[in-house]
Amino acid sequence: MEHITEFAPAKINLSLQVIGQRNDGYHLLKSLVVFASVGDRLLFEPASDFSLKVTGPFGDYLVGGADNPEDNLVLKTGRKLQKLLGVDKAATVTLEKNLPVASGIGGGSADAAATLRGLMRLWRIEPDHITGLHDFALQVGADVPVCLQGTCSWMEGVGELVKPGPQLPDLYCVLINPGCPVSTPRIFRTLNGQFSQALPGPGPECSMSDLLGYLNDSGNDLAKPAMQLEPVIIESIRALKNRTGCLFASMSGSGATCYGLYDNRDTAENAAIEIGRTHKEWWVQSVILC
Repeated sequence: MEHITEFAPAKINLSLQVIGQRNDGYHLLKSLVVFASVGDRLLFEPASDFSLKVTGPFGDYLVGGADNPEDNLVLKTGRKLQKLLGVDKAATVTLEKNLPVASGIGGGSADAAATLRGLMRLWRIEPDHITGLHDFALQVGADVPVCLQGTCSWMEGVGELVKPGPQLPDLYCVLINPGCPVSTPRIFRTLNGQFSQALPGPGPECSMSDLLGYLNDSGNDLAKPAMQLEPVIIESIRALKNRTGCLFASMSGSGATCYGLYDNRDTAENAAIEIGRTHKEWWVQSVILC
C-alpha cells in the first residue's frame, strides 16, 4: 500500500520578544526561529476516513490526556484540509511522538504542518495550487505557518508574518526538557503586559559573533515569567551554561524546553551526555539547528 512519511522537526525560538498586544488579546511577537534535527515522524496511508494511531516515547501523553481523540491537531488539520479542498480522500495517520508535550518547541504545530505536507503529497496536490494555504495554516495554529516553512525564519505579528531568516553558521545545540508541561496562556498572564521594543536583527550573512550579540540583547521575554512558575527552568539553563564550550543558553518559546549553543559538535555531544547522566529524569538531546 502506498504510504508517505513526513518529519516534524522541533521548532526552536532562539529569541522571542513580546512587543505588544492586539485588541483581541493576541500578543505581538518578534522571534528568530530555527528547526532541530530531532522531531516527530508521521506516516500517511490512503483511507476512506481519517484515523490516528499514536506511538513513540511521548505517545501516552497524548492518548492518555485526550478526552476525545478527535481533538488531536493532526486529525483536525486533516479534516480542515479535506473540507478546504472539497475532496473525499482521507488517510490513516501514524504519529510517532518523539517530542515532549507542551514544551515550547512547537510539537503540535510541527505535527500539523507535517500533516499538511504529507496529505498534499499523498493526494498529489501541489502547494502552489491551494489558494490561501498560508492563511489556512494560521487558522490551524499561530506557529503552523513558520513550521510549514521549516527553515530559519523571522516570525512576527501573531505568527502570520513569516520572513526568511539570516544565513546562520552551523549551530551545535543541546536541548533540555525537565519534564514539566508549561501552560502558554498562564505564562502570558504572568508577563502582565511587560512589552519590549523590537530590536533590529542581524543581517542576511550572520556570523556567530553577530548571532550571539543579538541573542544576548533580545533574549526571551517569556523566560522570566516561566521561571517564576517553574524554577526548574533556571536549573536547566544553569546546567547548559556550566558545560565546557557553551556559548549561549536560553529558553525556547514559552518553555520549559531550554537550549544551549556550543562551539562544536563534540562539546555539544559531551554536554548532553554529562547532563543526561546527572539528570536521568530529563529529556536531553544533542542536535543540529538549521
